[in-house]
Amino acid sequence: MIPPEVLTILDAVPAFSPDYLAVAAQADGDPGAPAAFTELADFVAGLLAGLDREGPLLARCLAAVESVAATSADGAELVAWAFLDSLSPDDRDRLRPWCGPRTLALLREVDGDDAEPDTGGER
Repeated sequence: MIPPEVLTILDAVPAFSPDYLAVAAQADGDPGAPAAFTELADFVAGLLAGLDREGPLLARCLAAVESVAATSADGAELVAWAFLDSLSPDDRDRLRPWCGPRTLALLREVDGDDAEPDTGGER
């Protein structure tokens, strides 16, 4: 059974399905949500590399991540420690403009940033 958090991602980002299916095949069909979110981090990092042509897909990915972060009981852990922590610090920094408020809060936690939340101003 696919965890609901992973279904949220797959519904929002069908292009991620082949990557998820490859991970599922390696795990005999059930990789679990943390492995799926770690694979999503690799997928998103690839999108960042082609940002000029992948912006809409990246936006859908981060909207789905925000949805999981805001609505799932396991969302904070999955988004912070399986997804965001799997990205390089540079990639996390590049993602900030795409993140919703809950994802930004988790990003600050992962980065160990105790500063005030971003208010949309320049960094």
